[in-house]
Amino acid sequence: MTSLYDFSQAISKLNKEKKFTETLKYFKDGKNEFTPEKIGLNKYIVYEMLSALIETNHYDVIFNFIEQHKVVLEPKNFSYLLKKFKDKPSVNWAVVNKFCDLVSADSLDTECRTIEVERKGEKKPMELASSKEDWFAFKTKALFETQHYQECFDLSKVALESFEKFHYSNDVWFARRIALSKKHLGNSADALNELLLILRRKKEWFIQNEVAQIYKENEDNEKAFKFAISAINNFGDLEYKVGLLVLIAELLALKDEKELSFKHYSLSKLLRQQQEWNVPNSVSLALSQFSFEQIAIRKLPDLKRELKKYWSSFNPQQTVPKQNLTQRQTGKIDRILHNDEKGADGFIKFDGNKSVYFRINTTEEIIKKIAIGLEVEFKILPISDDKKEKAVQLKTK
Repeated sequence: MTSLYDFSQAISKLNKEKKFTETLKYFKDGKNEFTPEKIGLNKYIVYEMLSALIETNHYDVIFNFIEQHKVVLEPKNFSYLLKKFKDKPSVNWAVVNKFCDLVSADSLDTECRTIEVERKGEKKPMELASSKEDWFAFKTKALFETQHYQECFDLSKVALESFEKFHYSNDVWFARRIALSKKHLGNSADALNELLLILRRKKEWFIQNEVAQIYKENEDNEKAFKFAISAINNFGDLEYKVGLLVLIAELLALKDEKELSFKHYSLSKLLRQQQEWNVPNSVSLALSQFSFEQIAIRKLPDLKRELKKYWSSFNPQQTVPKQNLTQRQTGKIDRILHNDEKGADGFIKFDGNKSVYFRINTTEEIIKKIAIGLEVEFKILPISDDKKEKAVQLKTK
């Protein structure tokens, strides 16, 4: 008779060889030699079996396995299992949401491990998020993706209050989920203001896209177009911007620029076809309303080049702002929004009761001294494009 230890070792060996289907068969053939309780109490078998079930997309079986074997998940292994869901090509957020409910966030570790990573040929230490922070990141994302907006809003607020320090810009992503949940709950005005604040810290194309969507819903098409163009010009693979291309097409149609609108719809369709993704009926229907000849997929590279040239025509001239045109100001750090491995930002009070936003990188010397009440000298970078004025060249007085 096989011992429970040998049984667990055999399962572990198959998983290491990535023979996950064989793992499941081996378990099925041998599990009757042990009571369900014994299997459920063996943390090694539990971890390996859940790993194999996640890898083979047997999501329903995960919860059956846990129930049948009266499994109580070990908090130490929970974060590792949770990350396995994210490694899948397509994440099933409903399953992630249910999986997160198997443990209490309060039972999870708050310790942050440090690992060594290589960047530009140099090894540097990198601190990882704790299991508890990972849980909040996954759970709030799962709630949002499954359209549980009120729960997402409430839990994201709890998350922001639960940690003094965040990793992987999680504070930004929690704030974004709060803003977007507000939008879905009917409060677009607050959502817009909060997303604009987030853009100051994290200028990502998809946040610009979300801002553009809200402006369009509010019928402020000029601002919607401005942010949509900023988003399309921003860093990010064009294939993932197919929805943004539709938004630009819709805005161009409202401006009566029919040919450009048609070309943006066409690019969205052709990119989807190239990736072998489904083309939404709404895109096909929109294209059928135009009298222009349909663009063949072989002309995709030419269409890309043409539209990239069009988008770049909206970029401001690449000149360095003349920061020395403004005199140096003096003031005090009045508020700090963030101070972490990414840098620091906040507001400086100066000239009576005026306030200006600042952002400094970790490489700047002043970051070691940054604190509320610190007296600083700075210059103000004037308003340009979609950016508000900002304090730059900070120095201590």
